[in-house]
Amino acid sequence: MGTTTAAQAGQYLWIGLPGVKLGVADRRALKAIQPGGIVLFARNVDASGQLRAFTASLKFCVPLRPLLAMDVECGKVNRLRDIIGALPGIAEIKKTRKPGEARRLGHTIGRALREFGIDLDFAPVLDLNLFGATTDNALDSRCWGRRPATVARWAGAFVDGLKAAGVAPCAKHFPGLGGARRDSHEHLPTINRSAKELWTEDVRPYRDLLPKLGAIMIGHGHYPAYDGKKLVPASLSQKIVTGLLRKRMGFDGLVVTDDLDMGAISQCCAFADAVVSAFYAGVDMLMVCHSAEKILTAHETLTKAIESGRISPTRLAQSRRRIERFRQNWVGRTG
Repeated sequence: MGTTTAAQAGQYLWIGLPGVKLGVADRRALKAIQPGGIVLFARNVDASGQLRAFTASLKFCVPLRPLLAMDVECGKVNRLRDIIGALPGIAEIKKTRKPGEARRLGHTIGRALREFGIDLDFAPVLDLNLFGATTDNALDSRCWGRRPATVARWAGAFVDGLKAAGVAPCAKHFPGLGGARRDSHEHLPTINRSAKELWTEDVRPYRDLLPKLGAIMIGHGHYPAYDGKKLVPASLSQKIVTGLLRKRMGFDGLVVTDDLDMGAISQCCAFADAVVSAFYAGVDMLMVCHSAEKILTAHETLTKAIESGRISPTRLAQSRRRIERFRQNWVGRTG
C-alpha cells in the first residue's frame, strides 16, 4: 500500500468514474485518491475496443493497480449489455431444472468480464424472493428462489462458473434484503425478520456457500432483530458485520459495503459519519460510485480518521491483510 496516509486511505475505497475514458479531472482524482477498487457501470461502456483500452489504462493509473469490478448478474442487471447483448433471466434458466445452466451462465459472464480486464463480479444475489413481485424492493427478477437451499444450489452453480473463468464472485446483499418492502437505493428498508428467521433462512445461502466466497457485500437494510429501533443499516452495524458475519459465521474474507451514495444511507445519518461507522462495523472496503463530491469526502474522512487515530492501526491492519489476501488468492485465478 501507499506510504502516505492519503494513499493508504484510498486503498479502502471502491469508486466510480463518469465516462468512457479518463479525462483530466479523472486522472487528477485518481492520483489524489489512489483507490483500491474501481467499479464500472453501463456509463463506462461504449464498445469492445473502448472498454478494453479503458480497463487497461485504469490498471496503470495509480502505483498499486486497483481492483476492477462490475455488476453482471443476468437478466436486467447486465452492465455489458451493449457489448455482449441480453442475458437470460433467472426464471428462464430455472425452467431447465438444470443448475448446470447457471454454471454455464456464470462461466459465460466470467469469460466476458475476464476478456475486458474485470477482476470481480458483484454477483450473485443471495437474497430470498420472499415477496415476489408484490413489493417494490427491486429484487424480484434478481433472486434465485424463495427457499435457502434453492438459492444456494443455483447461485452456487453460478459462482462455480465465474470462478472457473477466473473472475471472483461477491455475494450480496448480506444478511439478506428479501424481507424488504422498499428499495434501498431510495429508502432505508426495515426488515422485520426474527433473529431465528435470519439465521435459518436469509443467512443460510451464505453459510452454505461460505467456502466458495472470497468477498461479501453488505446491504443497507435495517434489522431490528440486531439493532433494535435505532435506524442502523447493516452496512454500518457492528452487530451484523463483526458479530454475525465475522464472529458467528467465521468469515474472514473481504467485506464491502453496497454503495454509500444511496437513499438508505442519506436517510439515517450524515455521509461522513457513515464512512467511519462502516469501518467501525468491520467492513474492509467502502463503495462510493456516483457522486464525485462524496468520493472525495469519503477519502478525506478516512484520511483524517487514520491520521487522528480515530481508526486504529490494528483495525486498519485487519482490513489491509484481508485486501492483500484477496488480491493474492482471487484475482486472475481459475478453477
